[in-house]
Amino acid sequence: MSRLHASSGPSPVPSTRFHGFPRRRHCYRLSTKAVVSLPSVQLHGSDSQSDASASGAWDPADSDLGWKTDFHHQYVRGKLIGQGSFGSVHMGVHKSSGLEVAVKTLPKIRGKLTKEKTLEKIIRETDMMERLQGCKGVIQLSECYEDEHNVHLVTEFCAGGDLQKYVEAYGALEEKALALVAFEVLKIVKACHDAGILHGDVKPANFCLKDKMRNPFYNRTTSYLKAIDFGCSQLLTASRRFTKRTGTPVFMSPEIFARDYAEKADIWSIGVMLYWLFSQRFPFFQNAEVVKAARLEEVADAVSNTEIKYDYGPWPNMTLEGVDFIQRCLTRPEDQRINISEALRHPWFSMYVPEEERAAALKGAKGPSGTSPAA
Repeated sequence: MSRLHASSGPSPVPSTRFHGFPRRRHCYRLSTKAVVSLPSVQLHGSDSQSDASASGAWDPADSDLGWKTDFHHQYVRGKLIGQGSFGSVHMGVHKSSGLEVAVKTLPKIRGKLTKEKTLEKIIRETDMMERLQGCKGVIQLSECYEDEHNVHLVTEFCAGGDLQKYVEAYGALEEKALALVAFEVLKIVKACHDAGILHGDVKPANFCLKDKMRNPFYNRTTSYLKAIDFGCSQLLTASRRFTKRTGTPVFMSPEIFARDYAEKADIWSIGVMLYWLFSQRFPFFQNAEVVKAARLEEVADAVSNTEIKYDYGPWPNMTLEGVDFIQRCLTRPEDQRINISEALRHPWFSMYVPEEERAAALKGAKGPSGTSPAA
């Protein structure tokens, strides 16, 4: 199922001529190590365009974004490691330091959008990433480059691949691993919400394992999981809700299809993600083939109305606490769905997550009554 790209509210960049965009020479210079993996769909744009730009056919004075234009002089781009709706990801090496990086290349004209609208979306995505650079669970953005046809976002490289590929290679997660992943994802989403950002596209393909190992969940380091894609993220405000559909349809909440949603939409997506990681099925479809063939209206109907079952395959072996947590995430009435702070306090995590980790994650979080937890 392809990802919808839409946003709500004012754009964080001016909608004027291209040279009206912020004149940023770079985003960040960070020494990092971590995969940026995207779902496999057709890419718009080509490497030949980038190579032509690098050869000098394009005058850097025509820069659209004011970003650096010497990407091919600074980096060697290697094999393709991911390809998505509107871009590709390659491994890369910094020529001077030898540092391994991931390079996300996005065309300056996306589908039917104008160049101006495409650049606005690219700037919005990098702005979201910049706001979240203080979160250890977010991919680190090192530098931003552009050429005539594309932009190149240089990020840390995650050797472990994304969660979707991990499960497809090794099978569904057992309950303990699922709980550890759930807790880490909740921490990342909470950091987004605390920064005033709706993640907007929580799914296994958008979270990568920092290191490559058979059991990364049990040999964990701090922030072993990284959120890698913020192309559907939106700024949260206290005074409004969102109306435009955005995200990956099968992970979207009922209220997104109803065009009236806020941050609890991310909680629903977490529930769908955990359901798939544990059973390799979506809550409202019997198999992936049905999902791929379904029209958007059919997905919306299934998400809003189909009974979610927990009585087959691995589900009878899950603890009552685990089932309860996922059920609370997948509660259709938004006002009855668990919120992020209640989720972090759920008894399920006391079974698998060390107490000090739970206490650290709850710092500054509001309890069900709106009060901060006791120290």
